[in-house]
Amino acid sequence: MVKARRAITPELIVKRSAGKASKPKSFPIIAIGGSAGSFTAYEKFFGTMPADSGTAIVIIMHLDPLHKSQLSEVLQRYTPMPVIEATDGVAIEPDHVYVIPSNKDMGIHNRKLLLLSASKQEGLRQPIDYFLQSLANDQWNRAVAVILSGMGSDGETGIRMIKENLGLTLAQDPNTAAYNSMPLAAIGTNLIDYVLAPEDMPLKIIQYLNHPAIAEEASDDIKISLKNNNAVQKILMLLRTHTGNDFSLYKKSTVTRRIDRRIAFNQFTDYGQYANFLADNSEETESLFNELLIGVTKFFRDAAAFESLSHHIKEIFQRKKNDDAIRVWVAGCSTGEEAYSVAMLLVESLDELKLTHASKIQVYATDLDPVALEHARVGHYHSNIVSEVSPQRLRHFFHKDEDGFRVKKELRDLIVFAQQNLVKDPPFIKLDLLCCRNMLIYFTNELQKKIIPLFYYALNPNGVMFMGPAETIGGFTDMFKSIDPKWKIFTRLEGNIRLSTMIDFPFQTGQQPKQPLKQNDMPEPNQKRSITDIFNKILIDKFLPPSVLVNEKGDILYNNGNTATYLELPRGETVVNNILKLAREELKYALSDSMQQALKSDDIIVADNVSFKDNKEQRVVSIRATAVREPGTPVQVLIVFEDQGLGNAAKNQPDINGPNDSTATTKLKKELVYTKQQLTNTVEQMEGSLERIRLSNEELQSTNEELQSTNEESLTTKEEMQSLNEELMTVNSQYQSKTEELTRLNNDMKNLLEATEVCTLFLDNDLNILRYTPQVRKLFNLIATDVGRPISHVVSNFDQPINEDDIREVIDKLCIKVTDVKTKNNEWYRIRIMPYRTLDNYISGAVLTLTLITDYKLMQSSLEVCKDYLASIVNEMPQATFQLDKSLKITSANTAASTLFGLVPHKLLGQKVDEFLKKHWKTDTPGELLQQCLFERRMGMATVIVKGKKPITYLLEVRPFFEDTVTTPLIVLSINEKPVGA
Repeated sequence: MVKARRAITPELIVKRSAGKASKPKSFPIIAIGGSAGSFTAYEKFFGTMPADSGTAIVIIMHLDPLHKSQLSEVLQRYTPMPVIEATDGVAIEPDHVYVIPSNKDMGIHNRKLLLLSASKQEGLRQPIDYFLQSLANDQWNRAVAVILSGMGSDGETGIRMIKENLGLTLAQDPNTAAYNSMPLAAIGTNLIDYVLAPEDMPLKIIQYLNHPAIAEEASDDIKISLKNNNAVQKILMLLRTHTGNDFSLYKKSTVTRRIDRRIAFNQFTDYGQYANFLADNSEETESLFNELLIGVTKFFRDAAAFESLSHHIKEIFQRKKNDDAIRVWVAGCSTGEEAYSVAMLLVESLDELKLTHASKIQVYATDLDPVALEHARVGHYHSNIVSEVSPQRLRHFFHKDEDGFRVKKELRDLIVFAQQNLVKDPPFIKLDLLCCRNMLIYFTNELQKKIIPLFYYALNPNGVMFMGPAETIGGFTDMFKSIDPKWKIFTRLEGNIRLSTMIDFPFQTGQQPKQPLKQNDMPEPNQKRSITDIFNKILIDKFLPPSVLVNEKGDILYNNGNTATYLELPRGETVVNNILKLAREELKYALSDSMQQALKSDDIIVADNVSFKDNKEQRVVSIRATAVREPGTPVQVLIVFEDQGLGNAAKNQPDINGPNDSTATTKLKKELVYTKQQLTNTVEQMEGSLERIRLSNEELQSTNEELQSTNEESLTTKEEMQSLNEELMTVNSQYQSKTEELTRLNNDMKNLLEATEVCTLFLDNDLNILRYTPQVRKLFNLIATDVGRPISHVVSNFDQPINEDDIREVIDKLCIKVTDVKTKNNEWYRIRIMPYRTLDNYISGAVLTLTLITDYKLMQSSLEVCKDYLASIVNEMPQATFQLDKSLKITSANTAASTLFGLVPHKLLGQKVDEFLKKHWKTDTPGELLQQCLFERRMGMATVIVKGKKPITYLLEVRPFFEDTVTTPLIVLSINEKPVGA
C-alpha cells in the first residue's frame, strides 16, 4: 500500500490549478542513474519527492541482462506516482516514473523513449551516459541529471553533456552512498551543481526549476523585469576585473543563459541583486567564470569526422620531408580528450604509412581554463572511455589501473598543454593542422571575423582547419576552401589576401576604436576668435580666387574656394584625386604646361586667356602656377584660377567654329604652342632620365634582388623567432608546472623517508654516493660534501666494511642481497642491497636499506641458549626421547634413543619416526598414536610389544606443544621399557 506523502513546495513555486489546462506544454525531465546500493537512495529520494511536481522521472540502472527486471514493482512501493517500465516509442508524461528495461540501451527524442539493443557486452555498457547524452540533446536546459550510489564511472560523460546544454546536475553525497565510485566520478568533473543526500534533492530541484529566470511558464514581463542591461554590464565588468578575461565578445544569449543558471542556483530575484552579490563574493565569481568556460568534449567526438580527418592527416605526412616537423594546434582543448584523439590519429597514420616522423610531431593544446588544463596534463580518465575508445587504441595508448586509464608516456610527450586567450595572446604559426571544434559557436560574429583571419595567418599553405559541425568560416571564402563540407574540414588557400582583412596581431589587448564625433557633437572652443583669424577667414573665403595645392604628380593636397567651375568628376571613375584627371578638357594642356614650368623655376608661370566651355557659355580663365619649396617637405605647386569672364566669341557671335573666325585660329595656335612646349619638356626629361636609367638599371636590378632575398629572410627569421618565442613561453609554462609538481613530490618523498626512519643510501653504477636519508649519518661519517664520493672512501661504524663486491654483483646480476652486520656499539643492522631502477626500466646504481635488528638478534641469541639448555636436559633423561616436527620428522634425539636403537644421533635426524619405528618393530601402533595426536592435538599413550627371543614391552607417550594456531611446531615422543610383570 502506497502511503500518502506531503509535497514539499518552496515559496517560489506558483500553485497550479486543478485543471489540466494549467500545466505547461513543456515540463522538465529528471534522469536518475544508479547502480549497486542505490535502492536505499531511491527510497529516500521518492520519500520527499511530491507526486504533483510537474516533472517526469526516468530511472536508468545497471540491470542483469539475463533476468527480467522487477525494478518498476520495487519502486512503486516508494512513490504514489505511476511507475512504468519503458516501452519503445512511449511518450513520457509529467508526474510519471519510467524505468529502463533490462538488456536495453535507451534514448529520448521529442519526449519519446526509444529502446535499442544493448550495444556492448556486460561489463562494458554505459547506459546512464547513453541516456544522459540523448536527454541533453533533446531537452537542453529542461534536463536534470542525478547520479546516485554505484560502482564505476558511468554517468560522467553524460554529466558533461547535460551541463554543456545548461541543464541541472546533482550527485549523491559520497558519505551517504553505499558505493561512492559513481558519485565521486561525477563530482570529479567539477560540473556538479549540488552534492546532497538523496532526501534533500527534490527540494533543490523544484526550487531551481521553478525560478522565474529559467522557468518556461514565467511570463515575458517577469523575465524582462529580471534583466537590466546595466546589471549585465556590471557582471561582465566584475568578471573581467576578477579573471582578466572579457566575455563581452561572447554571444549575449550564451552569457545570459549561464547567468540565469547561477541566479536560479542562488535563488536571487533579479540581475541587480546577483551583481551586488558577485561584487562581494569571489567564490561565486569563480563559479560563474567556470560556468562560462564549460568545455564538454570526449574522445573521438563524431567518430566519422575523425575518420575523415585521418585521411587528410595522411596527405599532410606525404607532403612532408623526413626532416620537417608536423605542427598541430588544438585550440580550446578543455580536458584534453580531443588533443589526445588527434595525437592518436597522427601516430596511427605514421604507423600505417611506415614513416619516421614520430620524434618531430608537435601538438600544442591550449585553453583558457587552468583547471581543465591540469586535468589534461595528468592524462588520467575514468573507465567509461571504453565506450569512446576502441580496445585496440586502449591497449596501444593507455595503461589500465584501478581507477581507469592513464595515457602512456609516449603519447603524452607529443603534446604541450598551455593556457591561452585567443583574443589577447599570439597564435602558434606554421601549422599543418588546426583544430578548433565547437569553440567559435560561443563567439559573436564580430569576434569570429577577427579569429578566422588569425587562423589563416597561423596555417601553412595547404594547411588543414578542423571545425565543429555547427561552425562556418562566414564570408572568408577567399582564405579557405572546404574539402569535407559535412564535417567542416577546410584547407588554406593561396592568394593575395589584403592586409586590411587581418586583425591586429594580438600581442596585447587592443583598445576600442574611438567613434568619430558628429558635427553637432563637436565641442565649441572656449576662447573667442581673434580679429586676425576673422580677417584671414573672410579674405580667403570671399576675396581670394579659387586655388589648389598639388604635389609633383598633380595629386591634390588642399583646395580653396569654388573650384567646381574648373574641375569636374570624369565618367567611369569613382575615386580620383589628380588635378589633370579632374580638370576640364580645355584646361588640361595649360595646367600640365604650367606645372612643369613652375617645377623648373621659382617664377610665377602665367597662362592667360585660356578659354573653356562651361555649360553652354564660353569662359576665359588665367592660370597662375608657382612652386612651393619648404624645408623638410617635398616640392609642391600652388595653382590659382583667375576668372576673366565670358569670351568675346560668346558675346558677339553665335558660332565659334566658322572657317574665317580669328578666335578659333588663335585657340588652335595656342594649343599647338602648348603641345610643342609639353613635347619639348617631355623629350628633355626623357633624354636626361634615359641616361640615368641606363646607368642605374643594372644596379637597381641587383639591389632589388638582394633586397627581396633579404626581405624574405627577414620575414622568415621574424616568423621563426616569433614562433620560437611562443613555443619557449609555452614550454616554460609547462616546465613551471612540472617544477611545481616535482617540488611537491620531493617534499612528499623527503617527509616519507624521514617518517619511516629507515636508513637508505643511493649509489650510482660506479658506487658513488648520490643521496642518503638523515638516519644514515648514524652509521656512516657523512657530510653534505660527500655526495659524489665513492662509498669505499667513507668511514663506517661497522666492525667490518660493506663488501663492494656484493653491491657490484647486485648491479650486474639484478639480484637482491641481504646481510647482517654489527656496529662498534654492539648494534645489529640488516643490509638489503637492491638494484636502482629508473622509470624507463634502466639500472642506474644500487639502493642500500639498513634496518635496525638488535632486538631480533638478542631474541635469537636467547632462543639458542634455551635450545642448548633444553637439549642438555633431554640428554640426561633415562627414557628414549624424540623431538618431531609437524611432518613427524625427527629433529632431535637424546642419548637414550641412540642407545635403544643402536644408532648415532645424526643418523636418526630427518627420518620419519612412524616409518622408522614400523621398520624396527613391525607394527603400525606408533604411527596411529602419532596421527591421533596430530588430529586431536592432545597427548596420548600406547603400549607396543616387540617380539623376539625375549618379548619386550614399551610404553609410548606422545605430547604435542603448539600455539593458538593451526600448526604444531613441536611433538615430543618418549619411549620407556616396561618392566616384566608390571
